[in-house]
Amino acid sequence: MNKHLVGLGDSHLEALAFAADLNLLNVDSRHFSIVPGATAVGLRNPNSLTNAITIFKEALQRQPKDAYIVVHLGEVDCGFVMWWRAQQNGESVEAQFRESLAAYREFLVEVRDMGFTRLCVTGASLPTIGDGVNMGDVANKRSEISVSLHDRTALTTRYNKALAELAAELDLRYFDVAEATLDRSSGLVHEFFKNPDPTDHHLDKSRVAGIWALSCNAFVAGCP
Repeated sequence: MNKHLVGLGDSHLEALAFAADLNLLNVDSRHFSIVPGATAVGLRNPNSLTNAITIFKEALQRQPKDAYIVVHLGEVDCGFVMWWRAQQNGESVEAQFRESLAAYREFLVEVRDMGFTRLCVTGASLPTIGDGVNMGDVANKRSEISVSLHDRTALTTRYNKALAELAAELDLRYFDVAEATLDRSSGLVHEFFKNPDPTDHHLDKSRVAGIWALSCNAFVAGCP
């Protein structure tokens, strides 16, 4: 049987694509649909700036129903959007948290209803940009919010716990590479995994590719 992997997600999924390029994945073929800046909450909006929902759906329509689907979103939500929307709309971060999860749930159910049964949701990547770093022209106006790395990490960790519970509720697979990149002493992303560019909010894909590969291969091997 041909094992075909489909990856849907934001730019942090490039780490899994890199693992595929290194032939670390136990699959025969793959297709990645990566939308930089894509958010979980934006999946409810077909007119979002990234147009992620339309791009993902069109990509799925061309894939075999027995494909292994990996979905990776949430870093943009937890690292920026929830805080920004709460600030702009005068709402609580908790309200944004719930809205993001609800939108993510709707999308996962929709993918499952399209006939894809080998579906895996993954934990959001941990934030990396340190406090007080001059980010320059980082995408999505991240410099407009002033939230500590500790608080952004705590929110991401809680979000991932909620995603794991959501996956269990929907009888989907789940894995979380964030756990392996966490420095237990600081409670933040380990310095080893940070991008060499301090203004780059992506992990160093050459150092996380192996972690992604192990987790993804376990999903493929354990999914009937």
